[in-house]
Amino acid sequence: MTTTDHDNPGTDHDTGRRETRITADPAQPTIVITREFDAAPAHVFRAYTDPDLVVQWLGPRRLTMHIDRYDARTGGSYRYVHTADDGTAYGFRGVFHEVRPDTRIVQTFGYDGSPDNVSLETTAFLDLGGRRTRVTTTSLMQSVQARDAMLASGMDRGVREGHERLDELLARDAAPRTPADEHRRIARTFTDRVRGVPPTAWDNPAPCEGWVARDVVRHLVEWFPAFLKSGAGVDLPAGPSADEDPVAAWTVHSDAVQALLDDPATATRTLANPHIGEVPLDQAVDRFYTADVFLHTWDLARATGQDETLDAAKCAELLDGMLPLDDVLRASGQYGPRTKVPDDADVQTRLLAFIGRAP
Repeated sequence: MTTTDHDNPGTDHDTGRRETRITADPAQPTIVITREFDAAPAHVFRAYTDPDLVVQWLGPRRLTMHIDRYDARTGGSYRYVHTADDGTAYGFRGVFHEVRPDTRIVQTFGYDGSPDNVSLETTAFLDLGGRRTRVTTTSLMQSVQARDAMLASGMDRGVREGHERLDELLARDAAPRTPADEHRRIARTFTDRVRGVPPTAWDNPAPCEGWVARDVVRHLVEWFPAFLKSGAGVDLPAGPSADEDPVAAWTVHSDAVQALLDDPATATRTLANPHIGEVPLDQAVDRFYTADVFLHTWDLARATGQDETLDAAKCAELLDGMLPLDDVLRASGQYGPRTKVPDDADVQTRLLAFIGRAP
């Protein structure tokens, strides 16, 4: 293979930072981009698929990114625009053919300025151990000429700057997220599932025994306001009932919880409960409510035939915290008996099995 960066061996030994390698086969219309990141595959994968994170790193620093849609799941699509200071806009779009959590993304890539030259991109995430990941993206173009034109456009500078920005983002992401940040992220996914429920599916059976889909929303919008009122004297605004309008019921409730967490005064307040004692209010929301929203995202998706994929890193975090409390959690009646899954099951399957679901 030939390389577009002959002077870059892959690692800057003076700084110890990883460098981006961009290579092109003279006989095949491909570009291969490789970079190592100091983060676990789950965190790097999330940066590639969460639109709130993608907008923070994809592309050169001099351009502002606006995302019209970024539905990073198998069968989903995306469109975004990069805009220069002089107003020049560069639009890109494509379809996600396969999204395999933490391991692989296959998508098309098209540029509005050259609509006939669509490439197929496969991005693989390799776990190197020690919280390091090698990301390799292989772009298959329609001709060697199209590939060479792409290289000549200066795309390598944009790719390298984007990877530098991703390094910075991953370094920030390694720091603990605030309860407000975590709720915003997890509630957004649940909101997407709520809005994706077909009107005729709200009475579909849900994984929780005796529940239908709307009961998943009902549970969240009813138990938590009472918990806050009794433990911290907080009154959340009430929306319509889940029977009347489950989408509006969830939206009003979720927005109110986010506003509570975004209020700087919340960090100075406590919540008191006879079972848990006194806990800082924002931590209580995060530990007991936001985690519940995360788990019930799967229930709603399963009930209504939507994407059931959960964030693997969050699954691992919750499972690690629950395992030592197995007897206590089981005695509380909150979860049913554990279900059996293979020893080599993925972390989402093991978490769901632990709380009594049949994934």
